[in-house]
Amino acid sequence: MHIIITFPSAHTSPGGGARSCLQIARHLEKIGIDVTLMPIGSQPPGLLPNSSIPVKPIQLNRYHYFLTSLAVLEGVKNVTREKPVDAVLCWDWEAAFLIRYLRENKIVFGMIAAYPSYEELMHRSQRYKWLVKTANSWFRWRLFKQANVVFVSSNYTKQELISLFGVLPEKVFITYRGIDPIFHQAEKAASGNIKNLIFYGSLAPIKGLLDVIQALGLVAKGGNRDWKLRIAGWGDEDRVKRTAEKCGIAENIQLLGTLDPTELINEMAWADLAVLPSQAESFGRSIAEAQAVGLPVISYDSGSIPEVLKDGETGWLVPAQKVDKLAKAIQMAMDHPSQTLEMGKAGRQRVKNLFTWEKTANAILQGITSAQNTIT
Repeated sequence: MHIIITFPSAHTSPGGGARSCLQIARHLEKIGIDVTLMPIGSQPPGLLPNSSIPVKPIQLNRYHYFLTSLAVLEGVKNVTREKPVDAVLCWDWEAAFLIRYLRENKIVFGMIAAYPSYEELMHRSQRYKWLVKTANSWFRWRLFKQANVVFVSSNYTKQELISLFGVLPEKVFITYRGIDPIFHQAEKAASGNIKNLIFYGSLAPIKGLLDVIQALGLVAKGGNRDWKLRIAGWGDEDRVKRTAEKCGIAENIQLLGTLDPTELINEMAWADLAVLPSQAESFGRSIAEAQAVGLPVISYDSGSIPEVLKDGETGWLVPAQKVDKLAKAIQMAMDHPSQTLEMGKAGRQRVKNLFTWEKTANAILQGITSAQNTIT
């Protein structure tokens, strides 16, 4: 079997889907599947070192990225001429002009749905809303309904696609993301106190960092300033600093910038607690990674997060955007260190059992095989 996997240039960001694409490709290769990767835009640095997986980059159209989907069609045709293709898996708009060609050649058309919340994306206010809505309907949303198979990383996303776009439930396969083994191998030092906190990922408001800072401001106002928060990620650091100063806790916070995996794991080993209250997730990779290291996690009860984090077992879930409740959960974790540390151990074992790239690759292969039976 030969599979092409495309992914947009936006997925080459530190927290984008490129990491998932590469892991899926690697583990499909391990089970005997030929894979061709087709990144759109600049090829991610260090893409698949020491790997035989071919990479066929597609350049972005200079006028509009939607028009790049025409180049993707030509790229898929070129690869197919070199070697028969059984399936093409896409992430977004880059598949807009592929459907007819794939259908005529009886090639499985698969979509990988990974946006944190499609409902939020559809209703996001913007200029020229009617034009954007029309373009998105054709270039993006119809693709899910017309795909032979759709892969999602949570039941939450599956239900979104069914209700928003009318995708048939039997076409949707839940393929939880795996976690890089280096997180499982990390050595977490035992600690008798909960004083070292970590947040990592995008600094965008939807990921909840500003809520964390406001919550810790409430903790400090309550008389507890015996803690440190380290922040590893990318985004508007000036806004983070202003918020910390406004909350009176600037001296308790350290910004680390974007870290490589080894640096990140060292920081996670330093930490006693991860506070990652994202407002929307299609999986929650950072939450799963933190648990894989052995960290208890506090997050919001939103999106797919309850599928990754078990409230009261591997951490705490609080109502989304309720900063006062977030502060109470942080203080509770600090007040009950033994219980908090046991949650970290439970989370590590649960993630190790449930979220592996081997399971992801096999589930994708199962979905493609099922779709092949419907088009032949």
